Amino acid sequence: MKFERAAVIGAGAMGSGIAQVLSQAGLEVVLKDVKDEFVERGLKNIKRMYDSRVKKEVLTQAEADYLFGQIRGATSYDEIGEPDIVIEAALEEIDVKLDIFKTLDLVCPARTILATNTSALSISEIAAVTKRPEKVIGMHFFNPAQTMKLVEVIPGVKTSDETVNHAMNLSRDLMRKIPIKVKECPGFLVNRLLFPYMNEALFALQEGADPQQIDQMLVDFGLPMGPFTLFDMTGIDICTHVVNFLYGEYGARFQPSPLLDKMVKANCLGQKTGKGFYLHEQGEVPKKGEAKKVNPQLQEFIKEANAEAKTPRSSRKVDAYRIMLPMFNEALYALQEEVVVPADVDVGMEWGCGIKRGLLTLAEEKGLDWCLTEMLTYHRELGERFRPSWYLKKLVRAGINDFSQLEPEPVGVR
Repeated sequence: MKFERAAVIGAGAMGSGIAQVLSQAGLEVVLKDVKDEFVERGLKNIKRMYDSRVKKEVLTQAEADYLFGQIRGATSYDEIGEPDIVIEAALEEIDVKLDIFKTLDLVCPARTILATNTSALSISEIAAVTKRPEKVIGMHFFNPAQTMKLVEVIPGVKTSDETVNHAMNLSRDLMRKIPIKVKECPGFLVNRLLFPYMNEALFALQEGADPQQIDQMLVDFGLPMGPFTLFDMTGIDICTHVVNFLYGEYGARFQPSPLLDKMVKANCLGQKTGKGFYLHEQGEVPKKGEAKKVNPQLQEFIKEANAEAKTPRSSRKVDAYRIMLPMFNEALYALQEEVVVPADVDVGMEWGCGIKRGLLTLAEEKGLDWCLTEMLTYHRELGERFRPSWYLKKLVRAGINDFSQLEPEPVGVR
């Protein structure tokens, strides 16, 4: 399939970023939202992206002007024309997305692929409201879409192999992204693996660990930022919503720390409210290596959380492995369910989260038998958050420590 025209539904930060990537890939793009002011804001955002590329000498002014000229705004579905693909990047609410896809199914040619940028909602449920479920697919970009390389390509139950291949080829060959095919499941791959790690950092905090020390520990381990810095940057309310959703889908091993609810109720949501785990003074950007100011309310939140739920404690000193092991274990659950091929776990977490030290590489460094022993020890102390995947047990019993024996090449890398 030759991609020449695209439409993006939703002109917010994500939608405008996707539109920019599509235009730079050589496609004509219609950027649609419900109000002119939203569309204009999105177009101005894209203009800033192209101005930045000119400033960095990635593009000439003439090239940037031409590519920006490939994008036009719209507020009506009648204006999107006959696109080869539509990528929806609207609110992360299922009713909103269902209404959009019902309309797209009516106004778009039968050949048009309909993609959703949802980070967690069911692709199959969205596809079911159309008469072309074989042409509906998830394409989960990461924020900011104009710079982040990973795209999770998620087929629904009825998505055709042809549609999957088209989405993979568009992502890799035209948009110059790194796509990985992910079987539909709550949280897909990256968010599903990320939140057990973030949640475990909260429980370590409840045991008396210092947030700055944990953040530094994880940066030293190979992550681009620590979990509490990430909480504050993402928004604690958003993280609370996601972890509660995953807990509802997967059960006990995702049981959230009560600390988040305490912070949300106090409007300590991170950078956007000026305080979360750290204080964020408007206009002040901490220098690299400079100690952050811990929110003085944090100890009271921890005290309230510990009083509300008597969570078990480990007798061992908190280290980076304890925080990372739930993420690794969830990767094994994902492999157990054939959500991805083994090699794409490290591809996804590197390009989606910036983790340079791959989860499966880590397992090979320490040995799967070591990982299992640690998981079992923490399971006895801390409960279901550390129940090891039976797939991990199976590999240890088989004497396998090298995941490359299971999959010759990651799908996402060519």
